[in-house]
Amino acid sequence: MENSLKGLILAAGTIITCVVITLAFFISREAKQTAVHGAEEINELNVEFAESNKLVYDNTMVSGSEVINAVKKFAGDHVGVMVQTNKGTCYYGYNFNQGTGELGTASTLSIADATQSDNQNYINPYATFKGTVVRDSNDTITGLVFIQS
Repeated sequence: MENSLKGLILAAGTIITCVVITLAFFISREAKQTAVHGAEEINELNVEFAESNKLVYDNTMVSGSEVINAVKKFAGDHVGVMVQTNKGTCYYGYNFNQGTGELGTASTLSIADATQSDNQNYINPYATFKGTVVRDSNDTITGLVFIQS
């Protein structure tokens, strides 16, 4: 009787151990999936946050003074700003292809060109512009386009 009781206790202990190990593997797998999903969401939020200073201009109407501020803000970035006024089109920062989003050479224009009223590239601070964002094949914002309405 004593041997059979020890055998039952050993069998019960083995079954409980197997159940605990199975639960541990299940919980760790679920935790890993949750962690991966959480990391993906954090990466998406980081991208949105990093692009938020440029996305604010996408499909919005802004004043010329806001366009001038955008030219100043992105002067040091690897981004082109195209401004189309009633007088013509010019690029600040970098030239870029609007269709593909590929960056070209650095522009020689400065913010001084945009603020001098006798300059061909003058941006009227009271004019209204429609802003759009241009992305390259890697889905990176490479340009901002402002077209005077």
